[in-house]
Amino acid sequence: MIASTIVALASGPGPAGVSIIRLSGPACGAVAQRLIGGTPKPRRAKLAKVVDLEGEAIDNALVLYFPKPRSFTGEDVLELHVHGGRAVVRDTIEACLGIDGVRLAEAGEFSRRAFMHGKMDLTAAEGLADLVEAETAAQRRQALRQMEGELADEVGRWREAVIDCLADAEGDIDFPDEDLPPGLSERARHRIEDLKSRLEVYLDESRRAERVRNGFQVAIVGKPNAGKSSLINQLARRDAAIVSAIPGTTRDIVEVRLVLGGMVVLISDTAGLRESDDLIEIEGVRRARQRALEADLRLALITDRADMSEFVDLMGDGDLWLLGQADRLEWTSQSPRELLVSSITRQGLEELEAKIKSRAQADLGRSEAAPLTRLRHQEAVREGIQALDRALTASVQAPELVAEDLRLAARALGRVTGRVDMEDVLDRLFSQFCIGK
Repeated sequence: MIASTIVALASGPGPAGVSIIRLSGPACGAVAQRLIGGTPKPRRAKLAKVVDLEGEAIDNALVLYFPKPRSFTGEDVLELHVHGGRAVVRDTIEACLGIDGVRLAEAGEFSRRAFMHGKMDLTAAEGLADLVEAETAAQRRQALRQMEGELADEVGRWREAVIDCLADAEGDIDFPDEDLPPGLSERARHRIEDLKSRLEVYLDESRRAERVRNGFQVAIVGKPNAGKSSLINQLARRDAAIVSAIPGTTRDIVEVRLVLGGMVVLISDTAGLRESDDLIEIEGVRRARQRALEADLRLALITDRADMSEFVDLMGDGDLWLLGQADRLEWTSQSPRELLVSSITRQGLEELEAKIKSRAQADLGRSEAAPLTRLRHQEAVREGIQALDRALTASVQAPELVAEDLRLAARALGRVTGRVDMEDVLDRLFSQFCIGK
């Protein structure tokens, strides 16, 4: 049972026209009585004078009261919409804290209480956190879908399918003499195979959801002094990387964050690829190659076609060759994958941005499936697949073990929405929320 009442600023910090102070817990009525003279009617806005514990006026506020269980947290919730000056917010919160049983909320505690009272599952809570942090339309759409329960509904269907398989498997083993439909074990095996295939498809598509949430990764590669740092500065429209005539200036990865076509794009400037005796530069080249291999799109910047052979092994279908220093070098484009660019005149940069945007939109386009947006989702589904795989093997070699593997599969999938073994996940998840949420 949660006995304390929590309070926090639920809107953004700093001076504002209006700031929202939210309370949740059994002392909401006492706070309303002391600060505004009584509890308002449920879910009806009331204009009231807010006073401190000495009776001195603090502000005139709009007050809303949501009695349990029909509230965000499932507890009594009181909101004071005060003017957003720092003194008003501070004095109002201090007045709330002066009442017995009221304390400051911890990070994510309102959402955690909502989860504990069954108002949302873990995937909805994560979707809410992502919605608050969303920078782009794609991130917003994906977070909203998750918050509204698309992933939870899909996981629920997976668990129901596992339970159906479990019923079939146990029926054949535990009640062999009963008048049950024939071939239950065989039917269970086909159902397990079908569910395992569905889960594998979801895992394959999970990288797309991760890219929407974390950003489409672009790596610029090339030899030293090819102009990679100048190019990334032009794309960022600021001095993000040091530009120097000295080869090997970039030792570590410099990353800039752009929004193109309503999507987050992370562009990395990497160390020039060459042989070196410098241990630091060797490590920089290793990191550059690793980042290129992990990227969703590679941009190879060259100043001589002979340079292509140096890192052609990194390039894949759809990657782009940038023919650099086009303001002074004579280039002839020979392929749709080649683009003439100049960081001096900005030649080709708008076309380059358009190509990056087009590629990101194609790769991150909306999927009809509810996305697995987080690593813990993917780990749970992967564990469920492994349990189903063991169940398929056991169905041939040791039928009595099938039911146990199916229970483990259901348990793994249940962790996605928070039905089992969640205390460590809760601590990690809700600590990432802002205080007022």
